Amino acid sequence: MAKGLLTIQGTLDLVQFWPVGESDADTTKLLIAVAAGAIRFQPKKSAPAQATTAFDGAWLKTVGGRKTVIDAKGRVTVRLQGIDAPELHYAPAPVGKKPAVTDAMRAALKAVNHKYRQHYGQSATLALLTMLKKGGAATLPCTFQTAVDHPNDVCDKYARVVGDVVVDVNGKKVNINRWVLEQGWAVPSFYNSMSAAEITALQKLAAKAQGAGKGIWGKYQSKFGKFDFKLQYVSGKKSAGFAVGGDAGTLIMPKLFRRQTTWACYKEAGITALSYAQYLAGLKERFYETADYLANGDMAMWQQMAKKVKAGEFLLGPGDMVNEEAASTLYSAAGAPVTAW
Repeated sequence: MAKGLLTIQGTLDLVQFWPVGESDADTTKLLIAVAAGAIRFQPKKSAPAQATTAFDGAWLKTVGGRKTVIDAKGRVTVRLQGIDAPELHYAPAPVGKKPAVTDAMRAALKAVNHKYRQHYGQSATLALLTMLKKGGAATLPCTFQTAVDHPNDVCDKYARVVGDVVVDVNGKKVNINRWVLEQGWAVPSFYNSMSAAEITALQKLAAKAQGAGKGIWGKYQSKFGKFDFKLQYVSGKKSAGFAVGGDAGTLIMPKLFRRQTTWACYKEAGITALSYAQYLAGLKERFYETADYLANGDMAMWQQMAKKVKAGEFLLGPGDMVNEEAASTLYSAAGAPVTAW
């Protein structure tokens, strides 16, 4: 369990959220305050927090190439830890340079290469935005925080910082991660970078929301069903008059939806002939069952998603998995690995 705490003081610009912007209910932009000392690290509770420059100009090798942690506008992209909200706009993964993929297949893939959404993707985002607007300002003071010991523990492979965002709404501190989960607008999504205490705390919030049928839980299902190519992203310009609940309908675990999107588009384009379960098996993604992980930590037994699929149904709930966090290496502006705060 990490003993240190990294915090970033900044402001949350509400215009980024759908329907004006494209941010959804589990990924936000945090605008770093210009004042010195906005990023601070506390190695342990008994030690003072000190300003750190470890992320100044720092970057990672991501799927899309080299990406800095702090962008040119002084912002970091946040992945809200422990939650996964319904997809608002997800496009199939690029097919890459594969010899077996013909020009005709690529053309067919281009025809279906849209941003797809799940039911409640719009509602979850608008519900969060409505809560934040109670702060009465276009930007709200906030704090990003994450329990870590080393700089390399902070970011995922997409250069997003992973942790909690606590925002000031009318003088009240609101943890966005927990609010979205307890209101039923997201499912729990655990990774082995999280501590047992972090996991169990979110388990309780999710279980309470699910038991009360809040948000998405009344329509959540474990059966995949047929992929709906008509369920595509709706821009803000076309969403006039939308109210929370206006996109109600059944939905599967967002993690499985993202993979189903890519598989369905590849299938439609003739790039794959595999069933969805076979496609999942080919990804070789691993996870621990949560109960096993909480009891045994990293000594728990690895599982594969495809082996939990039976007759078109995923046999585990979203809170029953602790996913494997992909390794990432943070480099300084000069290209050397970042090893100290």
